[in-house]
Amino acid sequence: MFQHKIAGFSMAAVIGLTCLSNAQAQEFSFKANVVGNEEGTAYLSTKRFADVIAKDSGGKIAVKVFHSSSLGDQPSSLESMKVGTLDIATIETPITSVDPVLGATALPYLFNGRDHVARALSGEAGKWIEKRLAAKGFQVIGFLEGGFRQITNNVRPIVTPADLKGIKMRTPGSKLRIAIFNHYGANASPLPFAELYTALQTGAFDGQENPVIWARTTKFYEVQKYLSMTNHLYTVTYLLMSDKSFAKLPANLQAAVKKAGKEAAAYSVELGVKADMEDVEFLKEKGMKVNQADIPSFVKASKSIWDDWSKENGDDAKMLIDLVQKAAK
Repeated sequence: MFQHKIAGFSMAAVIGLTCLSNAQAQEFSFKANVVGNEEGTAYLSTKRFADVIAKDSGGKIAVKVFHSSSLGDQPSSLESMKVGTLDIATIETPITSVDPVLGATALPYLFNGRDHVARALSGEAGKWIEKRLAAKGFQVIGFLEGGFRQITNNVRPIVTPADLKGIKMRTPGSKLRIAIFNHYGANASPLPFAELYTALQTGAFDGQENPVIWARTTKFYEVQKYLSMTNHLYTVTYLLMSDKSFAKLPANLQAAVKKAGKEAAAYSVELGVKADMEDVEFLKEKGMKVNQADIPSFVKASKSIWDDWSKENGDDAKMLIDLVQKAAK
């Protein structure tokens, strides 16, 4: 009996010491707010970042990842990071509220493929973007794959821009994106993503544009007939960290965060490539009619969009476009 109590006490002591040791090892705890659900590229890539940084920091950094924007939408995430109440978030189109010039990355056909994206964002263009965002209080942890965007709709296959005439297209709340689709001939207007499925189901909108992974994960195949492979633009998903949170870390852990971000970015590209191959086949099996668009006709129709946007946003916008185009050569 006496020996049993000693053994029990010893086991409790071991458990207590282990918990104390883990608490001491974990010096920094961060929250990450991510767009999209648990199947999405943003969540899976940020989760990979969290796993890598936990390992590389020897357990000193713990990142808890929240999906489906459960800690707030993207604009509110940006505000929360500015004041230091949120540590990390994935930001897509709303990055232009931080720096309108970054809208250049969403110009149609700016990128000619993933190799071009990689060269640009790991090179001069990426460093230029990082410097501008740092001046606004945000550290770029990684440029995640947002994916090349395609068009789905319920009216007709989209082969050339003329096929978009009169189609009610949902876009994100981006002045540029609305202008792009109105220029192509569609009747475009913004709508929060959370409301999109119902809007397509009821006919409030005929179509939408997103990477194909969204058509699968949000079941747009239930309410859309046609998938047209337009590749009209590439979405950069910015994995950002509040400068206030980043500044809490010593230099060696800051470097570890950046390294883990690069690993997460590489993983996001793997997911994007896989989605493009597998999800298109999945959508075909679900009954969607898939067609390849006439890309040259879209490129030709997009030239004036570039010209107008560059004039509106000035020399800095032209600088970013030039840096991205330089990476294509």
